[in-house]
Amino acid sequence: MTSEVVYRCKNKGGPDGDCEHASSDDNILSSLITISETGEAICPGETVFGEPCGSVLEKVIPPKKIPWALITSLLSGIAIIAGFVWFILLRGDAVIRIEDNLLTLSPGQTVKVEVFNDGEVTLKLNDVIFSQEYFSAELPEGGLEIEPGTKENFRVKFAKSAQDSVNGIMTIDSNSAGEPITIKVVGNANPWGVVEKINKKSTILDKE
Repeated sequence: MTSEVVYRCKNKGGPDGDCEHASSDDNILSSLITISETGEAICPGETVFGEPCGSVLEKVIPPKKIPWALITSLLSGIAIIAGFVWFILLRGDAVIRIEDNLLTLSPGQTVKVEVFNDGEVTLKLNDVIFSQEYFSAELPEGGLEIEPGTKENFRVKFAKSAQDSVNGIMTIDSNSAGEPITIKVVGNANPWGVVEKINKKSTILDKE
């Protein structure tokens, strides 16, 4: 909505005395003034002596209104963008730490593996992969999540059916910064099982 233009009279100290509008520093609405042939706004007031003022008026330039709604919207948008940038680029990383660098198991045995998160965001273990099929890991469905500064655990199992000792590598797939964690795993088969296997293959015992 456009405001009506206003004027002010500056007629003070003239020969006919001060203008009533100049003395009180009034704003004069454009609807009350007359426009001269030269296009100037003429004061409609009277002097203190009752004479018409007739002075040329000065147009009042209203102060610009601060668009607070627009500024608030812009600041909100900047805050959202800054939060997004922080979340994507500056929020930090998850950092996995496992103190065990070797797991040794017997056939059918299950061991617990403790996993620490030394990072700043949630660590998620997506999968545990073994180079030998005799080893397996038990993870929750959807992976294992570990909050910053805490630890969780999962279990690794060596197959009960293993007849030979097996050496392998366990690789943990996660969102941790850096390279994937790898740990050596060793499955020690039952020594008596090995002896029985040798005896079954031996032909010496069959000779008389």
